[in-house]
Order: sequence, then structure tokens, then C-alpha cells
Amino acid sequence: MTSAPDLRSADGSGWKIAVLYGFGVTAAMAVSEAVPVLSSIAREFHPPSHAAVGAVLSLPSLIVALGALFVGWLVDRFGDKPFIFAGAILAALGDGVSALAPSLNVLFVGRVISGVGYVLVAIAAVTMLVRVTAGPRRRFALALWSSFVPMSFIVPFLAAGLIQASGSWRWAFGGHAILLLLFVAIGVPALRRAQPAPTGVLPSRTAGLKAVLRSPWPYALGISFGADAALQTGIMAVLAPYLAKRYGVSEVLAQNCNVVAMAVNIAGCLLVGVLINRRVPAWLIGAVGTIVTGAGAAAIFAADLGFEGAVAASWVFTFGSGLLVGMWALLPVCAPSPSSAGATSGLVTQITLMGVLAGAPLAFSAMAAPTPGPMLTFIGLSLLINLAGLPVWLRATALHAAPATAPGLRDVPAPTRDGSSTSSRSRIEPLTRPEATR
Repeated sequence: MTSAPDLRSADGSGWKIAVLYGFGVTAAMAVSEAVPVLSSIAREFHPPSHAAVGAVLSLPSLIVALGALFVGWLVDRFGDKPFIFAGAILAALGDGVSALAPSLNVLFVGRVISGVGYVLVAIAAVTMLVRVTAGPRRRFALALWSSFVPMSFIVPFLAAGLIQASGSWRWAFGGHAILLLLFVAIGVPALRRAQPAPTGVLPSRTAGLKAVLRSPWPYALGISFGADAALQTGIMAVLAPYLAKRYGVSEVLAQNCNVVAMAVNIAGCLLVGVLINRRVPAWLIGAVGTIVTGAGAAAIFAADLGFEGAVAASWVFTFGSGLLVGMWALLPVCAPSPSSAGATSGLVTQITLMGVLAGAPLAFSAMAAPTPGPMLTFIGLSLLINLAGLPVWLRATALHAAPATAPGLRDVPAPTRDGSSTSSRSRIEPLTRPEATR
């Protein structure tokens, strides 16, 4: 029987993993920190359109979408640790600019700076996470990492009451800057002894880039993720103001209910790994996720459920969306070869972030209509585009159902407790194709 994952590795302790995960969550808050204060920003600056308000939320995601592959190349060339700290400090600087912004344009500048810091931390932290862990510890750590974006929404929702009590939306950015600098102070001693990866263990993040760009599979998975990301980001951006206006509750109360929604989303993400390990077909998980996501989202805006019912519908929506986000577990199926996994991840990430970028402006524009029709159209089109991932779900199901000796399954040495590996303790790693398989 397989034992529970041990967070210790040849170089990385559980504390190191927790610190890196914390860096990822805190960096991703460059996006979510704006959610509770978008209405307050709009009241102060009177933007020309609802889309401009959405841009306050989406600008950091734009930077990630444009820069992920380039930052990956920089991290490979110069090392991950410097970029973690530089990115956190830069993101804090961007928060400072946003907190002191006298106009909407200056606020946009601050959000761009925060976005640069975000992409530096996100790429460098996951790179270090991979190299300081091995075997089951690495798989556990990466499963944990996959939840860092929804987790990043929980803290701003919890802090919504404190921000409102402060009397200024600017504390959303000022508080985040303080949190980032706190993680820098924690990270310096925690990551001081992180050792470089053994030569040849980790391929370059940009290896096999041309093969990845020619393959249809990363595009299919990325488009699917992008559609779901647009839907989730958009609905979560407008949900609290919508519930407050429709049902006459405080926006802070609605924001606090979103904390549970994000926790449910994380549960959906993690459940995908459990289901796939139990050989539940990936296409079935994707189909259920699509149906549950659509049912929950449509119920929020099309039915008069009362405040409690609408909140419950939002939890259904985020759980279904979590099942779709959890399909990151299928990423190896899309790689032309194991050595191109980094480039595959970069391409899928960039497409996904395009969806994040579009989500809030589209949702705010739909909410400006006097009827729920445009919002329901946004939901329906997003779910339809999400089905671009169906070929990947079917491919993963076929590979997972194949016998252990079939092409598409790779014999991977299991690491010993000290991080080394032995061929006598090899195991079968599903959903990974050998170098020669295309």
C-alpha cells in the first residue's frame, strides 16, 4: 500500500514547499486583491466604461499571458531564486503605486508593475518547487500548487470587511504590499539552502518549443482552460456586487460567502487527481464538470433563488469549474515528448491567461444589460468553447485505459527517501509518453 506523501526531499522540507506555495498564492493576489474594491474604485474614478473597471482586475493577468515563456527562459538561464525575491519586491512596488494612485491611469501603471512581479514569482516559484522535490513529494507539491490561484481569492474575500472598515479601497493594495514584503523576509532564510537540480534531471522550459507549437493538443487544452478561466474570473468579479444589488444585502457579506466558493473550487481541483487515479474516465469528469458549471452559473443569474439560494448556486458553479481546472493533471498527454513538458506548460498557461484577461471585462459588459440574456450568452459560449478540451479528455482516457506496457506509459524510477532513484523500485507513471512517441 502506498504511504502518504512525505513532504521532505533531498533538499526541500515541508516548510520550503509551504513557503514556495505561499509565494505563489501571494503573487496571484495581484489579480484577486482588486475584486473586493472594484466598485469603490469605480465610484472614485468614474471610468468611461464597465470594461475599464474590469481592466483593473485583468491587467496583471495580461502581463502573465504575454510574458510567461520569456520569464521561463530567464529563470532557466539565471536561476529561480533571484526572480522569486525580485518579483515579490516588484509586485509590492506596483501595489504602492496603486495605493497612492491619484487617477485611473496611474492605477493602471501600478497594476502593470504588479503583473510583472506576479509572472516573475509564479514561474520562478514553481520551477524551484520542482527542483527541490522528487517522486511522490513532487507530485503532491504540484497538486498543491495547482490550487494556488483559487486560494489567492480567499484572503481578499476574508479581508473585505477590514478594507471596508478602513474607509479606503487603497488598503487592499497597501495590505498586499506588506504581505509580499513579509514573505520576502520569511523566504530569505527558508530558501537559503536550496540546492540546484542534478544535471540532466530537469529539461529546459523551452525545450521542444517548435514541436509544441506544431502540436494541436496544447492548443486544445489551453483553449478549454481559457474558456473556463474567463467564465470563472468574470462571474467571481461581478458576483458580490450583483448579489448585493439584487437581494439587498451588504457587499461584504456577499464577499465573505465567496470564501466558501473558492474553497469548494479547490476541492474540485484536487478531486480530479483522485478520480483519475481511480481510473474514472477523463471525458466523464470533463462532461460532469461542464454540466455542473453551467447549471450553477445559469441559476445565479436566471432564477430568483433568494440570497441563500444564489450563494448555494455559486458554490455549485465553482465546484464544477474546479473539476475543469483540475484537468491540468492531463498536461503530460499534450506534450510531444517528456523533454517538451515545460514549453507545453508555458503555451497552455499563456492561452489560459488570455481567458482570465477577457473574463472580467466581458462579465461587466454583460452585467450592464437590463436583462440576463447577455450574461447567459456569455456562460453558454464559454462552456461551448470549453469543449475544445474534449479530444484531450478522450486521449487521456485511452492512454489511462491502456495496459502498463502500452505506448504512452513510461517506466519511471521511484525516488528513494534521500531523493535518489533506483531501477529496482521502478513504477509505472501514467499519462506520459516516451520521447519517440508523437
